[in-house]
Amino acid sequence: MDGADGTDGTDGTDGTDGMDGADGTDGTDGTDGTDGMDGADALPPTPTLEGHNGDHGMILPYDVQAAYNDDTFFWRVIYRGNEGKRHQYLRYTNGAWQAEGGDRRDAQASIEQNEDQGDTNILSTIYEQRTSIMINDPSSTADVEDFGAFGCFLTCHNDSRHMPEWTAANGHDGKWVDPAEAPGAVEGDPVLDLWHWRGARSNPIAMSDDQNILALNWAGSTSGGDDGGRKGDRDTATGSGGQAVFFNQSITDGSPDFMLDPATTWGDYVFPWDDFWLTPFYYMTRENAAALGPNAPNPGIIAWADADLAGYTPAEGDTVPRRILRLDDNGGTNGRVDITAYGTTYTPDTPDTGLGVWKVQMQRAMDTLHADGDDVTLVETNTYEVGFEVHLWEYTTRDHYVSFPMTMSVGTATVPADITAVNIPGEQGPFGLPDWDDFDTFPSTRVYLFQPGINTWEFLVGANEADGKVYTDPVTQSPVDQVHLGASEVAAGTTPCTGCHVVRIADGANSMEALAAQRGGVWADTPVD
Repeated sequence: MDGADGTDGTDGTDGTDGMDGADGTDGTDGTDGTDGMDGADALPPTPTLEGHNGDHGMILPYDVQAAYNDDTFFWRVIYRGNEGKRHQYLRYTNGAWQAEGGDRRDAQASIEQNEDQGDTNILSTIYEQRTSIMINDPSSTADVEDFGAFGCFLTCHNDSRHMPEWTAANGHDGKWVDPAEAPGAVEGDPVLDLWHWRGARSNPIAMSDDQNILALNWAGSTSGGDDGGRKGDRDTATGSGGQAVFFNQSITDGSPDFMLDPATTWGDYVFPWDDFWLTPFYYMTRENAAALGPNAPNPGIIAWADADLAGYTPAEGDTVPRRILRLDDNGGTNGRVDITAYGTTYTPDTPDTGLGVWKVQMQRAMDTLHADGDDVTLVETNTYEVGFEVHLWEYTTRDHYVSFPMTMSVGTATVPADITAVNIPGEQGPFGLPDWDDFDTFPSTRVYLFQPGINTWEFLVGANEADGKVYTDPVTQSPVDQVHLGASEVAAGTTPCTGCHVVRIADGANSMEALAAQRGGVWADTPVD
């Protein structure tokens, strides 16, 4: 017999792996992203003569914070708008120097050559943006008694600049308060404090313009010039108007008075007009302001004669600022330089930087120690009446956004105020800025500003209706309604604006957003008599 089968042998080792297959084909490419803008394409064109430029809306959100330490008061206000850091210039073109810049309403008047609408000699549209705060002290003898009810409407009149009865003979400065509204004051006295921040004419050197509004019987003035009631605070040594933080240079004997100092501008006496939106030398300063502000060292000035002697010869498009910034040439007695603007910032929202967010800060001594009454002294636990304004879009005068009057208390008051300034204990001076972004400590109050339209004090109290005033709207060719249904209450001081009106349409009936536009002249020509 055969023997049993033997056991199977062990498995052999696996063979080596085969080679990988060929790679699959690549997927299709994704779409390219959009091209970025070239630097030049991202900028607006150089300034030209442009008038009214459409509807910017009737309402502006405006956030307010306030604080104080042992001797200094602080404001921060936040709003969106145009950059507005340039103002007026001198440009060499076609063999001669000429002034450039002006606001849109005067630009429109220049296009139309209509002297009823404004100045008619504007060559291009360039205008700074601004914000201001009016303060009334109801405990003062200079109290504007109804400011807490009607606010800045008390300063706006039929013959104010760019209003229906304005003429060139009235000059540029038409704000004033009827002395009857401040019975404790003497005509010519300052009655309202005005903190006036300017995007071009003060901010580059971290300053604000310290001004006031007078009690003045200015109606029907034909004396000409800027003889209205908005004045710079006085020089305490002379008693006359203080020196502004800017001055205007002129074209004298065919040339500017001053040029850019090449020692401060990489060797340039001018900047090219084509570089208008790019140059860092869009402003210039006197020596006493050379180190002030966030962009210091600042571009300086030299006299035309010195530039000429050094060999400068003007070429087509050469440009220099018309407004020159300075601090104080009067030895420290100037009451117009009491307000600083440390910490102010602008954050662009758009590629060309033309639109963005302004965070404006202002600081001033609680008591400036001026005995002339130009400033309202701010006292802890006291309550004051305030109003806010913003000028945007290269407009000025009545084309601003305004608030209804509000109350502001310095610290905690017996009656809660709309805005409470928060104490910073143990600090002095303007340099220890509040940590504003700590909103738990420094709460923000949202205020909605609005376009007021042709709502003058005379209209509000019924004087226009009683006098049979007729204003014709150039846009519609229709007469503007002169009947204010609340006139008797305003004239008697019994019902405040907010007793009948709200700001936004969304807030209810009788909104300023809807009603102000009905009186005409918002982003359009002024109704005229």
